[in-house]
Amino acid sequence: MAGSKESDFTHIVDNIYIGAERAVHRTDELKQNNVTHILTINNVPLHRSVTENYKYKFVYGLDLEFTDLLSHFEECIHFIEDAAEDGGGVLIHCLMGCSRSATIVIAYLMYKNKVTYAEALETVKSRRPMVCPNEGFVSQLLLFEEMGCKIDKTHEKYRQYMLKKLANNLQGSTAEERCKLQAAYFDTAEEMKKDDVVFKCRKCRQALFKQSGIMKHSVGEGEVAFDWRGKVSFEIIEKSGDQEVCDLSYFIEPVKWMAGTIQELEGKLACPECNCKIGSFIWYGERCPCGAWVAPAFHIQTTKVDMCKPRTVPTR
Repeated sequence: MAGSKESDFTHIVDNIYIGAERAVHRTDELKQNNVTHILTINNVPLHRSVTENYKYKFVYGLDLEFTDLLSHFEECIHFIEDAAEDGGGVLIHCLMGCSRSATIVIAYLMYKNKVTYAEALETVKSRRPMVCPNEGFVSQLLLFEEMGCKIDKTHEKYRQYMLKKLANNLQGSTAEERCKLQAAYFDTAEEMKKDDVVFKCRKCRQALFKQSGIMKHSVGEGEVAFDWRGKVSFEIIEKSGDQEVCDLSYFIEPVKWMAGTIQELEGKLACPECNCKIGSFIWYGERCPCGAWVAPAFHIQTTKVDMCKPRTVPTR
């Protein structure tokens, strides 16, 4: 029975097993448990001599807090579902079977059973007590829960998550790499609602960004934040709504008209129509006048734009 050596691999529910990397060499036990699919979350894939007898999927990911597994949840869920449809079991493994593999299984249980992160974690830990997703993965699972256990690319916090991921990847990259990373971001960016409030250039009336693209942040510590103590962490507004939202500045998500001007790590922003200076950008962040640190920072001067609400057609 799988799980006789917890450090190797453990049956969780249905056709799903979590294991350490060495579990892939327990071929007799895998066969006894009808494991036909293997999913690896690690820095290198398994050797072909191991995978040739299974349906195999590899996801690159280190057990670090900034590693993005959230973007891979859907493809991993589909792989697990494919194994079930084929009538086989699936071994999800990382190095030790504690953090990365557990994160994927927890996400699957949340998706399938529409349960919370805490409930899915309890199910997994009841079978494999050693599992312990790192804090970064926990944050991703909680965001997954907030999105309704699916990837919602229009969700405010998801868009902010992906933007921060892009900002982290840009630092230390070459100009060519930055160009490719930014192009990929704009290719996958979701269009906001057509009836959203639009902000236009005050000089030429060119539409620049939508209200849904404004990155909300909590009011910081004010002038005291500008002293030697350094950066104050940027806090995304929580659903409780008990934090005061800053209205001193517009920090927005980058939009497509910026694509040709934000290749460097910092610079000026100008209206794409009249070339009037409207703000600045710093991928690694800057401090808002309220004292909060915002990163990445696409800062639009409030005096350079006007809010234009959509016209409503009166009903008779």
